[in-house]
Amino acid sequence: MTFFRRFKQFFVTGLVTSFVACGLLSAGAAQAERGPATAEEGERIVKLAAVADKDPLAAMSSAEGRWFQKWADDVPDYMFGPDKGVFWFHNVLRFHHTVSTAAFQLQKKIKDPMRNEADNEAKTLAGVEGVLRAYESLVAKSPDNRVPAIDDLIAARNKGGLAELVKKMPPMPSR
Repeated sequence: MTFFRRFKQFFVTGLVTSFVACGLLSAGAAQAERGPATAEEGERIVKLAAVADKDPLAAMSSAEGRWFQKWADDVPDYMFGPDKGVFWFHNVLRFHHTVSTAAFQLQKKIKDPMRNEADNEAKTLAGVEGVLRAYESLVAKSPDNRVPAIDDLIAARNKGGLAELVKKMPPMPSR
């Protein structure tokens, strides 16, 4: 069975639930009620991403994690929507993918990565790298969390081939 097929089988069930639960289609009214992202918010997100690297479950369930999830839906000047990397992840790893891509975009001041293919690829890679750090943290706490498909990504990263593997990921399905 191919890497992507195994990966898809494991994550696709949680994906649908995550997309629905997280409300990927933000209401325009919520975005209109607030202004653009602030430097202070950016600093909070970069700190949250660092915390989530070490303990993704705690970060996601913390007050900061809940604030971030709402913020990511509401902020009008950044687009953190899904990409081909997030398609394969759900729950904790999906959260960590989003917080990692948000931290990357805020640090690089990339508001809408869909406007530039290089920005979009870099954002996707940053999200996948963040997920791998979170996964390693989860496995360190409980080896039962091990998923062979993600171990394959870690092996690719350790051999310097993660960027190429991410580029080969199939595109997200049409919504």
